Amino acid sequence: MTENLVTGAIFAGGESSRFGSPKINAFVGDEEFGFRIARSMRQSGVDKILLVGGSEVDASRWNLTLIFDEVAGSGPFAGLLAAMHMSDSPILLTLPCDVPWIDSESCRRLSTIDAKFDVQVAITDSPQWLCSAWRTSAIQHLEQHFASGERAIHRAVIGLNVNYLQLPHVFLRNVNTPEDL
Repeated sequence: MTENLVTGAIFAGGESSRFGSPKINAFVGDEEFGFRIARSMRQSGVDKILLVGGSEVDASRWNLTLIFDEVAGSGPFAGLLAAMHMSDSPILLTLPCDVPWIDSESCRRLSTIDAKFDVQVAITDSPQWLCSAWRTSAIQHLEQHFASGERAIHRAVIGLNVNYLQLPHVFLRNVNTPEDL
């Protein structure tokens, strides 16, 4: 049996208050955001995909494993730690549920981390911290920052070797409101 080198995680735990309904279930054409993102991950070679937050119905429909934050109300950083705890792969590819135009090549490039880095973060005009790939070996470092009260991922990475990967904005276009579609 071969080990999966990359586990995927789609973050769907936000309230979508600006959008008005769960973004993971919004449509581009006739496809839901969550379905599109999971398909791109799978086409890049990711077999196991976690749904962080969201619904059991969506996880079942898209053949994802539903997990929840271990510390409720602690934002994406808690979701990242929960996903790292559930990953059985050396790399965890994370994407938010509001980047429905992500393609398989961007997923593949993002999850291919040079051995000298602990995390690789997609960057357009600024770092996209939830569009990233993490060595699961960095979990102890992240847990220490979380335990000390840190809740911002971009500050918790201080002390880790971070690589920034420029990706085309078109693939990481973030949808926050219905008008963004």
